[in-house]
Amino acid sequence: MSSAAYTGIISPSLQANGNAVMCGPICGPTRAVVSAPTAIGSQVADFFSKIFDTDDFPARWHCGNWTDFHGWLYILSDLAIWGAYFAIPILLFRVLRKRKDVPVNRVILLFLAFVFLCGLTHLIDAVLFWWPAYRLSALLRLATAVVSVFAAYALNRIFPMLLGLRSIRELKIEIERRKKTEERLLASEFLLSEAGRIAGVGGWERDLITGNRIWSKTVYDILEIPYDQDLNKDFPATFLPQYRKLLDQAIQDALLKGSKWDIEMLAQTMGNRTLWVRHIGEPVFNSKGEVVKLRGTLMDIDQYKKTEIELSQALEVTLEQKQQIKNFAYVLSHHIRNHTSNLEGLSNLIDVELIGEENRQLMTISRQETSALMKTLDDLAQVIETQDQKTSDEQLSLEETANDAIQAQFSQVSQVDVLKHFEVATVRFPGLYIKNIFKHLLSNALRYKDPTRNLRIELRSYQNTDGENVIECTDNGLGMDLERYGHKLFSLYTTFHGSISSRGAGL
Repeated sequence: MSSAAYTGIISPSLQANGNAVMCGPICGPTRAVVSAPTAIGSQVADFFSKIFDTDDFPARWHCGNWTDFHGWLYILSDLAIWGAYFAIPILLFRVLRKRKDVPVNRVILLFLAFVFLCGLTHLIDAVLFWWPAYRLSALLRLATAVVSVFAAYALNRIFPMLLGLRSIRELKIEIERRKKTEERLLASEFLLSEAGRIAGVGGWERDLITGNRIWSKTVYDILEIPYDQDLNKDFPATFLPQYRKLLDQAIQDALLKGSKWDIEMLAQTMGNRTLWVRHIGEPVFNSKGEVVKLRGTLMDIDQYKKTEIELSQALEVTLEQKQQIKNFAYVLSHHIRNHTSNLEGLSNLIDVELIGEENRQLMTISRQETSALMKTLDDLAQVIETQDQKTSDEQLSLEETANDAIQAQFSQVSQVDVLKHFEVATVRFPGLYIKNIFKHLLSNALRYKDPTRNLRIELRSYQNTDGENVIECTDNGLGMDLERYGHKLFSLYTTFHGSISSRGAGL
């Protein structure tokens, strides 16, 4: 380089060492003089045209009093800083590629550029010791400055969001809370799955948009479908044809009318076993009121359904047998009554005064037995007729029903005191039964009255501790030993006072 190309000075430190080195304008205080007419634009043009030209500057080793230790300390430090600045963006860029859900990835990219440019400034500082590209260094510093300003601006914009980020301690607490919640959910899911397995109830869902079907493991178990079978590609025909039509119609009604369904049907498992299932479903609507899904449950009711069918068949047989017995009773009663009536008529035609004393007694006994047989047949006919009557509940006033029964029983009887206390004023019950209850309670009280005192009867109603309505009748008659006869109280032809005429058919 020609010394006439610039004006320079000799470094004082080099003069002291006796090694005079001429430095360019960048090292000394003397600047090149620019004439006034020279426009700033020409300087800029000259700057960029000589961006890689190093003729105007000496290498940094030749500018100043550098010792080997001082120079290499400076160079190695810059290279170390550049290496770190170069590695940091690479690592952060790898993080961004793997974690695309980072909320501030654009800001991070801006900081990557900032760090990378900072590293380049340190690299160029180290290179200047041999290659004095000061114009390129200035351009890199300008780019670093611009990116730094934008990075600071971007950081200022996201600063409120950064302040709102939770601390490590808060995140740990949240993680622990979520772990406990997940454990509870897993426990609940296990219990629900086990309950469904034990009860034989599984859930299903069908997405009408994607066509995907989701069935719980219990449904797979009920229909004996392997767990690894893809129902979206290979859906087995699980229901018998006649029930398939019912289910298709129910699904159409759900899609068009939004209705639910609950159908009991026969299913064919993949193990060729036929069983009863209960298919329940309903539509799921979106915000626009459109049906987007169907979901429901499938229940194994094979055992209960078969038991129900067996009970229904047994009930039909029982009803048929009951009807046959009832018909037989009617026929038997009719024929016996006819024969008994004939015997009673014939016995009445006999004039007992014309026969001997012994025959007269036999005829009297025969008439008594025939009369008793007729009463027995009347009682049996009344029992059959009562049991065969169809009754319905009605709202009844206990006061009015009791008054009717009292009027019918005691209209011709004096010296009877009836007290009434009805806390429950009305009941819903078959009227025929309530009237017969009052009739027989009052007639029994009159039949078994104590002859030594006036008859006193108390009728009352109340609600017991179980919420049941109770009708109670108390009298001061002869009474009975309930410990001895209580279990026979409602038996046919059972009486407890032998000296009093009674057939034991009322109760």
